[in-house]
Amino acid sequence: MIMSSGVTIDQVYQEIKKIRADMVKREDLEALVDTVEILSNPEKVQAIKKSERDIKQGKVKVISSVDDLLNECA
Repeated sequence: MIMSSGVTIDQVYQEIKKIRADMVKREDLEALVDTVEILSNPEKVQAIKKSERDIKQGKVKVISSVDDLLNECA
């Protein structure tokens, strides 16, 4: 089919680029779904808040190597 309305291929391409720039990316949508799932779980929200308090109070351990991590898990 030949377009006779005076629209060029470049104009169509530019419009497609604009639409693509405004589209929600799959990764962004997945991150949003993950966030909603976490915020919908009161236990997870409380665990995050507790972790944030612990960090503010300096209740952290520095893990700088695989050995440190393995010793912490043992």
